[in-house]
Amino acid sequence: MLRGRRWRPVSQGLYEDAGLDPDERRRLAALAKVLPANAAWSHLTGARLLQMWLPHLPASVPATATIQPGQTRPEREGLYVARSRARCFAPLDVDGLPVVPPPLLLGQLAEDLSLLDLVVAVDAALHLRWCTAEDIVDAVLPGQRGARNLLAAAALADGRSESPWETLLRLFHSWCGFTVEPQHSVRDSDGDTVARADLWIVGTRRLAEYDGADHRDRDRHRADLARDKTLARLGLERYGYTADEIVRRPTRVLRDAEEALGLAHEPRRLSRWLVEHRRSSLSGEGRLQLAHRLRRFDNCRSAPSRVRGSG
Repeated sequence: MLRGRRWRPVSQGLYEDAGLDPDERRRLAALAKVLPANAAWSHLTGARLLQMWLPHLPASVPATATIQPGQTRPEREGLYVARSRARCFAPLDVDGLPVVPPPLLLGQLAEDLSLLDLVVAVDAALHLRWCTAEDIVDAVLPGQRGARNLLAAAALADGRSESPWETLLRLFHSWCGFTVEPQHSVRDSDGDTVARADLWIVGTRRLAEYDGADHRDRDRHRADLARDKTLARLGLERYGYTADEIVRRPTRVLRDAEEALGLAHEPRRLSRWLVEHRRSSLSGEGRLQLAHRLRRFDNCRSAPSRVRGSG
């Protein structure tokens, strides 16, 4: 019966109705049947379920789960199972699927993600109120792999970001040495809030914002024009930046900020950003490095007995 066209293999010994459209959550629910009690989806799999902002990942990365110490680890194609160093943890229920608690999960991501990519993920966790920066720091274990990366990301994170590109624009300005305020409230002469800006460059009349594809929507464009007029009447300048400008033309973004502050152009301000950008998934080199680190998940049927530092 299973050799027919009605059933589609999910993993060894697991099949689903071939008439159903492929669904990641249904696949994870099927794989969960071979996991021991209190196991939870973790690492990148858990982060996706929590809707954290993640870099583009290779399609070959398997589903990853974490089990408690002493539990038997199942072996299945497409499934990587790690043992937790924590003595125990209570999985978080996300639409019926168990997920490792966010502070521990971010510690797992810190093993593989660059600092820039990790700050974006931490900002998402804070924005979605999965945890606080203090929760993340408190969950760090002695000798944990990636702990330094995690602590640095927690210190740089800001839960006011509402998208990954807002986080990147904020980090860009901060690493160039400028003081900025995310989600800045713009008030009129009566003290009423008339707008909210992605980023205010403190000490200037300049508002820097990320302009995504949604800004090309007709209704959104009309609202943007009305908002820009309101800001102009208050003597404020709004500079909108696309992803391409942030990634490929950082010198122009830098010069805009310098001009707003009345500073001479100094290319060395870009040094920190360029280093972290090169290490991150924003660059081709960074994507290759990430893919190389994620290869440790490739051998799904022979995972190590313990993943050092995994939450």
